[in-house]
Order: sequence, then C-alpha cells, then structure tokens
Amino acid sequence: MTTSAAIAAYWDAAASAFDDEPDHGLRSARIREAWSRSLASWMPPAPATVLDVGCGTGSLSQLLAGAGHRVTGVDLSPLMVERASAKLSAAGLSGRFLVGDASMPPTGDERFDVVLCRHVVWTLPDPVAALARWVGCLSSGGTLLLVEGRWGVAVPYVPGA
Repeated sequence: MTTSAAIAAYWDAAASAFDDEPDHGLRSARIREAWSRSLASWMPPAPATVLDVGCGTGSLSQLLAGAGHRVTGVDLSPLMVERASAKLSAAGLSGRFLVGDASMPPTGDERFDVVLCRHVVWTLPDPVAALARWVGCLSSGGTLLLVEGRWGVAVPYVPGA
C-alpha cells in the first residue's frame, strides 16, 4: 500500500465519526455561528471562488456555499468527499468535491479567489511545498486563508491569556 493510499484509508476510517467532533461537524449552533462570523470577516464579498483543501466532510464548504460562494473542495479520502457532497446536497446547496491530495489540488490551471486550509498543514509531509502550490492556485489579489493548530503540543492553560 502506498503512503497516499494508507493516508486515504486512515481518513476513510475516520469519516463516519468525523462530524462528532464539535469543531468538525459544527453541529452546535454556537460553534457554527462563530465559524460563520469568522469566515464572513475573512472572505471577500460573495460570490468568490473558494478552494477548500483538505475539506473533510465539508462543514466549512457548506457555510461558504450558504453565504453565496462557489466552493470546490478537495480531500484525499473518497468517503470524506462523499460526505461533503451529501452534506451540501442535503442543505440544498451546490459545490464541487474532488478526491485528491490537498497538497497538490487536482484543479489544473483553475485559479481561485480564496484557498482555504483548516487543520491540514500538520498532516503534510512537505508543508512548504503545499503552501507554494496553494499560493499558485490563487487568482491575482487572492487570499490564502490558513487556520491551523499545534496538535499534540502540551501547553499549559493560562487563564486570561
């Protein structure tokens, strides 16, 4: 099994429970509204073209499509892509979802107003190359919207910090 196939299999296995994580499925109205507000403050006016790399089950794609943006999501996991497509369809929204490596989006020469990446960089073997490719996917004046965490880093909680 190739590394890519092993990674896809890992995320396929996680797909059925992926949205159970509050920040993944955005099932809580409070969390969903917070993401909607944040995205609205970061995004250009609709309808912008958005490439959601490592889209998972499409939770942010759904929020963006609901706000009038034209979304293309890419994920290495076929089951994640399937769930993302179904999620938008069930909400009466449209989007395009492609199975492919987030670090090398299978979008050819297409350019986007925004490339969105949430919680993906930590999974990549060569994040610098991926960032360069994502910048190359932007239209002139486009925005790279990167949301990332420091997973597995033990940092003590400091109240009020």
